[in-house]
Amino acid sequence: MTNHYDLSSEQRKEYAQHLMPCLKQPGGLPLKGGQGIYLIDLYGKKYMDFTSEQFVCLLGFGNQEVAEAIYEQALTMPVVAPLHQTDLRLRLYHKLASIAPKNLNRISFTLGGGLAIESAMKIALKNVPGSRNFVTLYGGYHGTTFGTADGTFLTSRGGEQEIANEHFYRFAGSAQHHFVRVERPYCYRCPFGKEAGKCGLECAQSLQRTLQFGVAGPVAGVIVEPIQSGGGQIPLPASYLRRLREICTEMGTLLIFDEIQTFARTGRFFAAEYYDVEPDIIAFAKGVGGGMPVGGIIIHDRLTGFENLMEDMQTFQNNHLTYAAALKTLEIIERDGLLENAERVGSYITQRLQAMQDQFSFIGDVRGPGLAIGVELVKDCTSKEPFDEKLMGNIFSWCEQHGLFLQMAHNVIKLKPPIIITMKQAQEAMDILESCFREVVI
Repeated sequence: MTNHYDLSSEQRKEYAQHLMPCLKQPGGLPLKGGQGIYLIDLYGKKYMDFTSEQFVCLLGFGNQEVAEAIYEQALTMPVVAPLHQTDLRLRLYHKLASIAPKNLNRISFTLGGGLAIESAMKIALKNVPGSRNFVTLYGGYHGTTFGTADGTFLTSRGGEQEIANEHFYRFAGSAQHHFVRVERPYCYRCPFGKEAGKCGLECAQSLQRTLQFGVAGPVAGVIVEPIQSGGGQIPLPASYLRRLREICTEMGTLLIFDEIQTFARTGRFFAAEYYDVEPDIIAFAKGVGGGMPVGGIIIHDRLTGFENLMEDMQTFQNNHLTYAAALKTLEIIERDGLLENAERVGSYITQRLQAMQDQFSFIGDVRGPGLAIGVELVKDCTSKEPFDEKLMGNIFSWCEQHGLFLQMAHNVIKLKPPIIITMKQAQEAMDILESCFREVVI
């Protein structure tokens, strides 16, 4: 497999000097391409990608139907100014509204997740008079734009949230401070020392007290990931989300679901439907675009939306290459039963991990649902002392060497493959992971 972009090893080394991000440093797979759920490196080795490339490629790599949809659109109008309407735009907006929760019907697009959260914040500020602040949860990840960075856990210091990237902390610390954070419902490590199911939802009560007494003036919105990703792949309990809905309604605060990483992974298009909790705003991105840059919001009918183009205008928000890819992606998901596949294969992976948990005492917690799975590793199940960074790195390296590419969040392995994954591929991946645990950890 060759193309006109190929470089010699000397050229790669020379050209890499121009890169600003961390990938300028050694690390990261030297990729050539991908096919299905597999990444392919420069030497032809294949890796099952259980990250879906930042959780974007729901349909994996090299999907011909999506590629053809993009190509056909590129021959006419790749991008259209935001003020213009096309049938493609109307079709996609209608389709998204049809699969969203019942009362969320109006949509605005952006170019990515961070900007989608900012759009949601604008709507919240517009609908809650006198508000200027937002509440998020410990461990939440809502973007690294200047407007969202202070709501992302990477800006925390000390303890569980300690990170090495001091530069990011300083950058976000210069942003506007409009976020207040509260404890999350991390049931495996309850911050209140309670037992799951017998806790009285102290975490929700704490959030309510913060809304009442901990923030100056009315709160514009509470922003949560129904399943936290960067904070440790933690599903928020349904009972917590239901209570959160009640609290926000009582307090006149908007409930904003950050579904940027949950789209189509729970067996439903939106986790809001999986949990049967209706938010006021859903922010989406990543997988919706079938691999193309995408982001946006869907808002409740009772809210006042954007009324003027200049309230949230972005040059490339009416990106018709993305629209074509997104519409085709939604069509394929429905036609091929991929929501059901995510649920079915996700259940298999979870069951395999739970069986491993019976064998290996260092598997502290296995978390789902669907293909949004987390495996928390601990040195001791009683103390729950986390695996250290070195051991997690050894696990990552062993799996990569044996053809399984993962992502780690602290001491948690995140398993979020493309939703096209077959049962046979899932079995192979779990065999690799189980062998890794025997070879590296025991």
